[in-house]
Amino acid sequence: MIRTETHASRAYHHLRKQLISGKFEPGIRLLYGPIGKEIGVSATPVREAAGQLANEGLLELVPRIGAVVRQINRQELVDIYEVRLAIEPYAARLAAQRATAQQVRRLEGHLARMRELTAQLEASSKEFAGKRIVGQFEKADYAFHIEAIAASGNQTMVRTAGRSHVLTRVFGVRRHRYDAASMRATCDDHMAIWEAIQASNPENASVAATTHIENGLAKSLAALDNAGDRAMSGVKLVNGLVQRER
Repeated sequence: MIRTETHASRAYHHLRKQLISGKFEPGIRLLYGPIGKEIGVSATPVREAAGQLANEGLLELVPRIGAVVRQINRQELVDIYEVRLAIEPYAARLAAQRATAQQVRRLEGHLARMRELTAQLEASSKEFAGKRIVGQFEKADYAFHIEAIAASGNQTMVRTAGRSHVLTRVFGVRRHRYDAASMRATCDDHMAIWEAIQASNPENASVAATTHIENGLAKSLAALDNAGDRAMSGVKLVNGLVQRER
C-alpha cells in the first residue's frame, strides 16, 4: 500500500475510488494523461498507481496498451466470494461479542441510509435506480460491511476482508441492476446482521452474514450470465498473477 501523500498516492486513491464507484467498466483502458489532469498530476504517478492496483488484482497491465480494468470469469468471482464466506461470518460472530455501542449505532446509521435510498426509488416512477442512488446505496452498503468487520476487533481480518469487498464491488455486486425489490432484500439481509450484533447473538450473526454473502454471489453470477459472461478469453491466474495464454 502506498503510504505517503505523494502524487502517486493521490492517483492511487483516486483510481481506487473510481473503480469501486463503477466509473470504469471491466475491459476499459485507462488513459494516464487525462486521469492525471483530473487530479493535477502528470501521467507518471498515475502509471505508478496503476501498477499498485494491478498488484491488487483490479487492473491488468497489457504490453503496448497499458492499464486495463480486469475482466474475470465465473470461477474467479466464486473464489472471491468464497474468501468472504471464510472470513465474514466469523467476523460477524466476533462483532456480536465485541462491538461497542458506538459501532452498533454506526451500523444502524448505514442501514438507515440504505433504507432511505430504497424509499426514494420506491417513491419515483423509475423501475431501476439511477447512478446517484446506486452510488450512494453502494457507499452505505460498503460502509456497513467494513464497520461490521471492524467491530470484530481484528485488524488483520479488516484488511483481508476489505480487499475481497473491493474486488466484489468492482467485478460482482455492482454488475446487477438495482430495483426496489433487490434493494429491499439487501436491506433485510443487513438488518438481520445488525439485529444479531446488537443482541450480542454470535450464532445468528454468523448465519445472517453467510446468507447475505450467498445471496450476493447468486446476484453477481446472474448478472454475469445475463451479460453473456464476457470474461476475457485467454486469461488465467498463475501464482496469483493474471497471464495471457498463448
